[in-house]
Amino acid sequence: MFRLCCFTLVSLALAGLGCNQNAAWRQQQVLAQQQTQAQIAEFERRASGLDASNQDLHSQLAQAQQQQRILQDELSLVRRQLNDTTSQLAQSQELAKEQQQKVQTMMASTQYRGGAVIRPNNSLTSELSKIQIPGVTARQDGDVIRIEIPADALFQTGTNSLIPNSDNILSQLTGILQRDFPQNKIGIEGHTDNQPVMPPYTSSHQLSASMAQTVFDQLTSRYRMNPDRLVVVGHGANHPVVSNATPAGQHKNRRVDLVIYPQSDN
Repeated sequence: MFRLCCFTLVSLALAGLGCNQNAAWRQQQVLAQQQTQAQIAEFERRASGLDASNQDLHSQLAQAQQQQRILQDELSLVRRQLNDTTSQLAQSQELAKEQQQKVQTMMASTQYRGGAVIRPNNSLTSELSKIQIPGVTARQDGDVIRIEIPADALFQTGTNSLIPNSDNILSQLTGILQRDFPQNKIGIEGHTDNQPVMPPYTSSHQLSASMAQTVFDQLTSRYRMNPDRLVVVGHGANHPVVSNATPAGQHKNRRVDLVIYPQSDN
């Protein structure tokens, strides 16, 4: 009987010990599963972050490539404009050179071997006082008479587009030239200030030459002056009469000069 009781107690003890070991094992399994799930969740979080970063990098790369294409297009446009400007500048310089040669030829043709001689009945000095037009300045300049017309009195600022009042000035000037200087050569000289020109003009020489050419066209087509008496020159900003440091000075330097050359006896 005693042995039976001992055997029973030992069996119960062993059973209790086994149950405790099974519970601990199950707890370890649960903890292991929880750690595994936590690691999986962490890996998934990191993967998601890497995927988002990768998408951002792809987006930034696409934007950079687009910006590169835009810059390349702008660079190509600037290069084309530079080539066009260089070509137009060369043409303007060639035109200015040709016009300057015409002026030199004209001036040489009005000179005597001993210097310029003005016939008494066509004295430029005596005729100077007859040039009285509001806003227009006439003065003796060596052997010539120089009539200075403010460009702003003839053209829209920075262009060769005539304004309505220009007809009044040009008609009066034409009448004086035809009446008092019928045989004299006339130079039409365009001048600008030192400010940058606006399209379609590429240089101050081109603008000044176009201003002088417009006056030439008006004098010959509208007022029927003999074109053989006229020479067109564009000086750009090379010959200011005052400083360009002030708006008033710039206004005075923007002008068209009609230059009356002395008449030779030849």
